[in-house]
Amino acid sequence: MTRSVKKSIATVLFFVALTYPQSRAAAESISRDITFNVSAGGLTFSKKDNLRTEPVFDVRIGYDILGTNITDSIGIEGGLSYVSTFSKKDNTPVNAYLFRVDATYPLFPRKRIVPFLSLGAGGMFMDRGTSMDNAPVLAYGLGLKYFVQEFIAMRLDVRQNILFAIGTRNDNQFMFGLSFLLDRDKKIRRLPLPPPPPVEKKTPISTSAVPTIDFTTEKVVEPAAPAKQVEPQAKQVEPEARPIELPLPAAVVAAPIGMAAQALGLPKAELPKAPAPEPPPARAVVQPEPQPVQPEPQPVPAAPPVVAPPVQTQAEPAAPLEQAVVDRIAADSLTPPPPHVPEEEMVASILCPLDPPAGTAPRVLKQPAAVVMFDSGSAVVKKQFQPEIDKIATYVMKHPGSSVYIEGHADRVGKPEMNMKLSQERVDSVKKSLTKGMKSKKVKVVTSAFGCRVPVDTNKGEKGRRKNRRATIEVTKP
Repeated sequence: MTRSVKKSIATVLFFVALTYPQSRAAAESISRDITFNVSAGGLTFSKKDNLRTEPVFDVRIGYDILGTNITDSIGIEGGLSYVSTFSKKDNTPVNAYLFRVDATYPLFPRKRIVPFLSLGAGGMFMDRGTSMDNAPVLAYGLGLKYFVQEFIAMRLDVRQNILFAIGTRNDNQFMFGLSFLLDRDKKIRRLPLPPPPPVEKKTPISTSAVPTIDFTTEKVVEPAAPAKQVEPQAKQVEPEARPIELPLPAAVVAAPIGMAAQALGLPKAELPKAPAPEPPPARAVVQPEPQPVQPEPQPVPAAPPVVAPPVQTQAEPAAPLEQAVVDRIAADSLTPPPPHVPEEEMVASILCPLDPPAGTAPRVLKQPAAVVMFDSGSAVVKKQFQPEIDKIATYVMKHPGSSVYIEGHADRVGKPEMNMKLSQERVDSVKKSLTKGMKSKKVKVVTSAFGCRVPVDTNKGEKGRRKNRRATIEVTKP
């Protein structure tokens, strides 16, 4: 093995050892992805090599650890670049192979557009046909990823390769390709969620239309305005509104009341029946009239006692049923129609209410306690909340026998079952961050996931939804 090959291997091993502690520490509690990258571009050689600029093809495997920013995120990529070129002097073919391991530092690892810095080391081998040249390489540069899907990203790379052989040579490499996420963390969403489907508004069907009765024609008229049905009908059934001269008021009232009772579904037993033996008293009213011919003053006192009893005795049995019909019509007319709500929207409003219950005061957490906020669609604990979780862990270790209660919640974006799963993942993330600081100490931890059922603020705007994406920690003292 030549001295140049040994230098290349030693450079790669030193670089991996330099980045391994940081990647191992970050991998314990942060999400990770495995990527496969293919790229093509160009490689411009140094003037000392006296080689033409030709297309270069690159294949790489990557392992990315995703934190929240560049300080807690790193990626390791290793692969091979191949270029077939020719000498500018004698036009002899030269095949160049570049083995390199790069560490990438993304600026915004959880966004759709991810710019990153790169630092790497490796070796380049040049096959000139008659001889094989090799040299260790130190590379640096930058790149950009743009996610078109959650598992596919376009990428652009620019590298400066510094070769250490006889002196130093600088090669420029630029590539454009695709990055495929073979094993990605599904808790991280880089693309925005699709908008919810529009809800079709259907015209509610009114159920308050009740047929009315015309007492003059004894016919059912439908429909009429509910407010106007009650007052005219109430006046029709009042006994004092009938003329006293009518010989059979009960017969006039019984027929339309029976029709109303049948329309409203009242039992037949309540229907008034016109008594058969009543016509003789009605004829008795007519018979006394020829008697006053002999004594003229007598017809005046004799008429009231004969006419009045039939009116009173026939009107009283119909009054309870008439009042029942009026009350039934008035109740049905004034009952508001139930709103027509689609089944999916009704289920969503129950499982994921839009606002907190009216008139309820905000819940006060028992101290010591902590509230951890999350990004939309994410269950990763942000770095800014870790000190509060560490305080809870310190308190529990100092007070043996304490019980810890963790609750997970989500906003109203997405389906209820998806939010329930997301709230459980947030509970698990907070529990993992909490127990990691307790080491091997056994502590009772009770977890609960509520999905989007318990909002603390309205889900109509982003400000309220941000408060609903939370997990709470409460400690019960021993």
